[in-house]
Amino acid sequence: MSKISMELMQREQKTWRNMNEALEKSNAYSIPFGKYMNDKYNFNDKELEKEENASTATLIILKNHVKEIQ
Repeated sequence: MSKISMELMQREQKTWRNMNEALEKSNAYSIPFGKYMNDKYNFNDKELEKEENASTATLIILKNHVKEIQ
């Protein structure tokens, strides 16, 4: 499974939030955060792919895909 840094995770959250708000304002389809990250970073995480809640998706990513600073 792919790994990303905490900084990248935070930037992606902000980017997705901005995109999501713009799509909601235009009544367009919005992709869930979990699916967005799973597709973009090739996590191949079935649990993340199905997760609709952005907060829960964030926790899954933190647990399984954010690398620790050493």
